[in-house]
Amino acid sequence: MIGQVFQQRYQITRQVGEGGMSRVYLARQLDQPREVALKVLLPEMAVQAKAREHFRREIFIMSRFQHPHAILYYDADPDGEPPFLVMEYLRGMELATLLERRRRLTPDRAGRLLGQLCDVLHSAHELGIIHRDLKPGNLMVVHPETPVEKIKLMDFGLARMSSLFYIAPEELVNLRQPTASGTPEYISPEQVRGNEVDRRSDIYSVGVILYEMLTGRRPFPQEEVESLLLAHLDERVPRFAELGLGGEIPPEIEQVVQDCLAKYPEERPQTAEELAHRYEAALGRKIYLRARPLSRLASAPPISPSRVLQGQGKTGERLPGSASGLTTTDRHAITHSLTVSMVESMVMIKLKGFIHDVGGEIVESAPGTIRVRLTEEKPAAPKNSGGGLLSWLSSKPAPAASNSSLQMELRMEKNDPNRPNDLTITLVLRTYLGLFTPEGRSRCEKIWRDLQAYLGGR
Repeated sequence: MIGQVFQQRYQITRQVGEGGMSRVYLARQLDQPREVALKVLLPEMAVQAKAREHFRREIFIMSRFQHPHAILYYDADPDGEPPFLVMEYLRGMELATLLERRRRLTPDRAGRLLGQLCDVLHSAHELGIIHRDLKPGNLMVVHPETPVEKIKLMDFGLARMSSLFYIAPEELVNLRQPTASGTPEYISPEQVRGNEVDRRSDIYSVGVILYEMLTGRRPFPQEEVESLLLAHLDERVPRFAELGLGGEIPPEIEQVVQDCLAKYPEERPQTAEELAHRYEAALGRKIYLRARPLSRLASAPPISPSRVLQGQGKTGERLPGSASGLTTTDRHAITHSLTVSMVESMVMIKLKGFIHDVGGEIVESAPGTIRVRLTEEKPAAPKNSGGGLLSWLSSKPAPAASNSSLQMELRMEKNDPNRPNDLTITLVLRTYLGLFTPEGRSRCEKIWRDLQAYLGGR
């Protein structure tokens, strides 16, 4: 791979890192005098739909979020062979390495880093981005061991953007099994339970990091994953005095940390900004300065959901009835739109049941869009069998998929930040040949009525 040129612009010079799904290389940009980090999906991962989906999601979110304390997005090709992402090349030291060397940080130094982390998280949360994998290994300290050291948030591979409704493919593969994401040492109790998470889940992870910075150890040192997850759920966080640090860290600061690590989200600081202000009050000096947002002109324009999903940048006709300007390039599609008002977790449950009951097999999923292959129409459920969501919850396995004749897209968007439970859903149905028989149109209408019945939208 050394010496290879991507898109005639980025020439790889050396490898700088490797994870479970990707390798990161230092590359020279040929049309600008700068070095970049080029993240490439591993060959064995590039053939896995789940791995490619996670990579697409990371690209999609990074292309929309620019902040002085977040790694910068430059370019990407989610459908390249191999898929790759081009980012700012950071020279510094991961917080994990810094803690290995220093073991503990003073409350003052930990506060300076915390203030910067809270700044970037508050900005991300305002855009609906939940990181879901905060840990010292995903935080780079630039200019470490100097008075101007600076935090940079990295790795948005598990992040989720709540302003664009998203269902991960793995949630549709096994409908009855809760899904959890994150690193066990830093995961929140609600992530362990597989519950819906919000920004307060990130606050818990920050609490674990803060505990580690101040004490030199994590609150739960268990090595077995199962024991560690159970500790996050039920075990009491050790007080600093139990670690021999009772007189070294002010009790007001310890209380802030303990509040972050509360088992229930409503008992924690509700925002990253609130956390920063509470730590400031406990420390007795200012740590929180809002950084000036970066201009998107500093990098490539944000990637659209359809481009991330399908590798397209083109737009076509406006979908009938869509309030959000969603588009499709297929003029032979049948489309319908509706607006629902309910909590996201319930919408997710109902959509999973709908996809399952119409015989759907997920093809790809990206923020705001799910593509589904439909099998032949299933026989109607017997009368009084419950049907709908109840049939999905039953223990009967779904019939084996047969050759399908329809492709379905569900496009979803939240349009009004002041009405977080309002969601516009657009159903797009196509045939493989682009033509609809009368029977095909009748089936499309039935699918539309079923979706309306599931969601009860307007």
